[in-house]
Amino acid sequence: MCLQISEGEPLRFKFFSSDDLGLAADWRPDYFFSPGAELPRLGRVWPVLSDLKVDLLDGWRFSDSPESDWYLRNIELRDTKARDKNTGEYQRLRVGEKERVQAEQFRVVIEGERFYRMRHVHAMKLACEAQHFERPGFSDSSICVAPGDVVVRRVGKVEAAMVSSFHRCHPVDANLAIIRGLNSHQSVWLAYCLNQPLYKHFLEEQQSAASVVRVGLKRLGSMPIAPCPAEFVPLAEQFLQAYEAYFGAEDALSALRGSVQNWLTQRLPAEELTAKPVPRFFKARDLDHRLNYQSAEQAYIANQLLENHQCLPLTKLADLSTDSDPNSGASGEDLTDCPVVKIGSLDGQQSFQLPKREAETLWRVHKRPLRCFDVLLSTFSQEPKVAMVSHEPDSSILVSEQLGVLQFHRTPGAYALLLETPFIRQQINRLATGTVQRFVQPRMLKKLILPPIEDVLAKQWHRQLLDLLEAKASADKKLKKLSEKMFLVYRQIHPVMDVQNVSSNAFDQGDRVNG
Repeated sequence: MCLQISEGEPLRFKFFSSDDLGLAADWRPDYFFSPGAELPRLGRVWPVLSDLKVDLLDGWRFSDSPESDWYLRNIELRDTKARDKNTGEYQRLRVGEKERVQAEQFRVVIEGERFYRMRHVHAMKLACEAQHFERPGFSDSSICVAPGDVVVRRVGKVEAAMVSSFHRCHPVDANLAIIRGLNSHQSVWLAYCLNQPLYKHFLEEQQSAASVVRVGLKRLGSMPIAPCPAEFVPLAEQFLQAYEAYFGAEDALSALRGSVQNWLTQRLPAEELTAKPVPRFFKARDLDHRLNYQSAEQAYIANQLLENHQCLPLTKLADLSTDSDPNSGASGEDLTDCPVVKIGSLDGQQSFQLPKREAETLWRVHKRPLRCFDVLLSTFSQEPKVAMVSHEPDSSILVSEQLGVLQFHRTPGAYALLLETPFIRQQINRLATGTVQRFVQPRMLKKLILPPIEDVLAKQWHRQLLDLLEAKASADKKLKKLSEKMFLVYRQIHPVMDVQNVSSNAFDQGDRVNG
C-alpha cells in the first residue's frame, strides 16, 4: 500500500506491507507517517508490556478543593445529596471509626501535599520536595509507590522515573501511573526506554490534533518493549547505586532539617512559631502604609523577637542584593547572553539546576552575578524554595529578580537551612502582597527576623550541608555519564529510523539530542 500526505505539501510517500497495516493502531495516513508508527514495526517480535506480567496501576483520583463533592464526602464526611433545612449545610454522614480515621488520613496527605504530582516526574528521576520525606499518611499498595516501581507521567507528555528505597511510599495522583513487578534491571531498562523518542511518540500519539495527550493503561500495556540486553545489566547496577546515593543524600538533608527545626522549637516560644492568626492589640509602631492585619502582625512579632528573644534583623546577618536591572552588569560587563537562575531552577532541596544559555534574556535580574555561598530565596510565598551556591560558578550566571540573593557574613549553610523552616515561611507570607499569586518584594526581605545560631552548631550545620550538596552533585554527575553509556546499548537494539518521509522531524531531532 502507498500513502501520500496532504495535498499542497512536497510529495512524500512510503510503501507499507499488509503486515504493517495489520500492526497499526490507526488508519489515518498521518499516523503512518508519524514516529509513533515506527515502534510496532520495529518491535513486531518483541513482547508487549502486558505480556511481562507487570501490574499497571492507576493513580489516586481525588480532589483537594474543599467545595468539591469528593472532598465533602471523603474528608468532611458530608452527604452531598442532603442539606439541613435550617442552616443549608450538608448533613453529616453516619460513619464508623474506620471511616473517620481514613478521612483524617486523607486530610493530612492532601493538606500536607504528601503525594507525587506530574512536576515530580523527570527523565529517570522522581524528584522530591521536603514533605515527601515525611511519614506516609496512609498505606494503599494500589496507589502508593514502592521501591523498584517505575512511575510514568501520562498527561501532556510522557516521562518515566525510578523509585528508590529512600522514596517514601506516598500515593501518586491520577495524572501518573505505576508499573510494578519487574526486577531491578528490567525496571531501569523500561524507564530508560520510556524516556526515548521512539517510545514517547508511540504513547503520545493523539487521536486528533486538538486532543490533549493522555496515555491510558491499555495503551501502555500494548507498547512493544525490547528485551533487556545483557550489556545493560552492569550499567543498571551502577545506575541504581548512584541513584540510591543521590536520594540518600536528600534523605540525610531531611534529617538535618529536622535538627534545625528542633533547635528552633527550643530556642523560641511556641506562640511565636504558630501559623494561625490570633486576636491582638497592635500599637501604632506596628502599623505601616499597608494597614492590613498580616503586615501589622509581622511588625508586632518582629518587635517581640527583637526585644525579648535576642533575635536579629536579616540585615545584621547578611547583605541583601536589592538592585536589579535588565541585562547589565555592575562593572559594565555585557551579560545579555548569560543564563538566568529563576524560581523554577531551584529543586527545593537546597540546590539548583544550571539554566541553559538564553539567546535573549527578558527577565529583570540582579546586577551582581552569582557568587559562591550566595543563598537564593524564592519571593513566591506559595513556593518557598531556598538554595545555596556551594562552589564558585565557572561562568557568569544571573539571578532573576523573583529570587532574593543573600550573602551571609558567616556559615551561610546554617542560615540557608533556617530560611526553610515554617517560622521563616510564615514571616514571608505576612510580607507577601497580591491575591492569587503572592510575591514578596525583594526589599521587604529586610524585615525578616532570625535567631542567631551558636558558632559551633552553625559551623556543624554548614559543613553538613556542603557535604550533602557535594554528594548530590557527585551522584548526579555519575548518573549523567551512565546515561550516555546506556544510550549506546539502547542504540544497538533501536537503530536510527529512516525518517526521510516522516511528516514530523521531532523524532529525528530527539534521537540526535539523546545521542
